[in-house]
Amino acid sequence: MGSSSTAASPGASGAKKGRSARNALMAVIVVIVIVVAGAAYFLTRPSGSSQQYITVGTLYASSGSFALSSGYQLAGLKLWINQTNAQGGLMVSSLGKKLPLKLIALDDQSSTTTATTLYTNLITQDHVDILVADFGSTLTAPAVAIAQEHHVLLFDPTASTPGFFTATNPYIVDLSILVSSEWPLVLAHYLISQKSNISRVAILYLNQAFTTAQAQTLDSTLVSAGISPVYYQSTSASSAAEYSTLLQSINATHPQAVLNFGYDTNDIAFYSALSANSMHFNFTFTIYSGLEYSLLHAQTPSGSLNYTYTYASPPDVQYTNVNLGPTTAAFVSNWTSIYGSSPNFNNIAGFNAGLLIGKTIETAGSLNQTAMRQAVNKLSGNTTTLEGPFVINTSTGAQIGMPMDLLQYQPSSSGLKPVVIYPTAVATGTAIYPAPAVVVSSTPLNSPAVVSAESYYSISSSALPASALCLRNDDGIAVSGVNRN
Repeated sequence: MGSSSTAASPGASGAKKGRSARNALMAVIVVIVIVVAGAAYFLTRPSGSSQQYITVGTLYASSGSFALSSGYQLAGLKLWINQTNAQGGLMVSSLGKKLPLKLIALDDQSSTTTATTLYTNLITQDHVDILVADFGSTLTAPAVAIAQEHHVLLFDPTASTPGFFTATNPYIVDLSILVSSEWPLVLAHYLISQKSNISRVAILYLNQAFTTAQAQTLDSTLVSAGISPVYYQSTSASSAAEYSTLLQSINATHPQAVLNFGYDTNDIAFYSALSANSMHFNFTFTIYSGLEYSLLHAQTPSGSLNYTYTYASPPDVQYTNVNLGPTTAAFVSNWTSIYGSSPNFNNIAGFNAGLLIGKTIETAGSLNQTAMRQAVNKLSGNTTTLEGPFVINTSTGAQIGMPMDLLQYQPSSSGLKPVVIYPTAVATGTAIYPAPAVVVSSTPLNSPAVVSAESYYSISSSALPASALCLRNDDGIAVSGVNRN
């Protein structure tokens, strides 16, 4: 009885053999499909001696809240591409030749949803050799996981959110901007040094990762020094009316310093609200008055920026002892000769990213993504550009060089002058505190009623010539700044 229950009949044995044969055949078919699919993927990419150019893929925003900043960054990157191609391209030693650069720029319209699709397309459809993030943390965020998933190195010009950079992700490197949690340290240390005059501090910040990281660092650093902010609030405000309500609450705390962390459109709304409410603070700090001075000057009520504070960065801080690319002054001169106005920080960041990408390729000797990441590590600590010392955390890719100093805009006979006030070692003058009251006009100078990105630049994904993405600098702001050797 027991043997009859376990013995296989001839029919069952034959069926089992048939299934095994079919399974084996299916396995072979699956392997063939995978191999063919993989071959099809790689055959779409030029390789070896057949490769005729290096494709650089990036996104930009032609509209939406990040349009101007994104355009500024792209203009700098395109200038680097133009100048590199004029010199015959980049040497790739593994191919034994120089290759020109081909730019593929796709429009995300300031939408993270659109950006997610387009970053994926650059990798899987366009098969770009070099992937460059769009401006800022918000539009870079979708690319971080996508690049890691596809094992493609993400070259990041201006996104600085600390959470992007981890030891478990070797596929991102911050090229042109200090990690944002480090930005406000100089500001915090200056306020601490002025503790006898400034002890009531108000902090308002946009609830985005870039600005939140700065507010958190500033708050914790001040508190550790015995300065507890009298106001500490996040916001999603974008209009002058919304900022007016917030400013009423801030004013009620009687602050000696008001620090607003936002993007360019936030700063414009903030200063417009200050004017509309006839408010004046002894110390007012914003981010983008330094990064995009011409835009803020043009779009805020006349006199709004007088005696205000911001981060000091190139071109206001200038580097002379560089070993990669032009000095800051040389770049400013070249840019001005081409476009008729001075570059801003985001123009410089885009160009600087290109410089470092080029050096990375030449150091790696190939377009292999891992080799390029290793090459970036070799450049860290040994390279100084027009933006200053290039130093990254080689485990995470976060930028820890390129310091952000503190400056104050002080009126002069030729317009507002950026005076670096801290750290003392690089200061070009001293702060004027408390800020004198200023008569502020309710009408911005030299500006249209609405900022239109399209009115300042046009971008073609197929054309390499760079567009002039600078606004006129009508008050004669100095760009000589402080020299860092």
